[in-house]
Amino acid sequence: MRRTYRLPEELRARLATPLGTVYGGDEVKGAEFERLVRTAPMTVTVGDRVTDTLGAMGRTPDVQVVDGFERRIQRRVPTVPYSRLIKVENPAGTLTSEAISGMKEAFLGKKPVRVRVKGEEDLMAMLAIAMAPVSAIVFYGQPGVGVVAVKANAVAKSRNRAILAEMGIKEIH
Repeated sequence: MRRTYRLPEELRARLATPLGTVYGGDEVKGAEFERLVRTAPMTVTVGDRVTDTLGAMGRTPDVQVVDGFERRIQRRVPTVPYSRLIKVENPAGTLTSEAISGMKEAFLGKKPVRVRVKGEEDLMAMLAIAMAPVSAIVFYGQPGVGVVAVKANAVAKSRNRAILAEMGIKEIH
């Protein structure tokens, strides 16, 4: 049976603040961002545009989470390559047990892997940060701002696990 965890209203404001370093439009084309993308031992992208961005830079994300939408407008799914496909359902403003299981599966086994979301992938950035190996960098889009890069270090992982716990999600490793 699929469980659905809703994002409480009181957490929405906290999540509006980027979880890592923000790279605006011009900065995404700059040397610092390029160096980060090229030297990261593992990259995870959450969002169609950010997946395309890394792909255009010649870096195939190890884990990519896409939904075929950008700002709730349907778009072409990224053409970035992957060797495994995991399909999950995850309605807007929620995280489902199916999405949680899909993300766990994505970090196991052969890479690159695509998690294709029917619904919305936005909140899955928290799962990615909480579940990614410490060496990983998670990239996600911040609408109207740019790309956020989060090093999946102990502090970031702990913060995201705490937010997930506030949503009722306890079993994140």
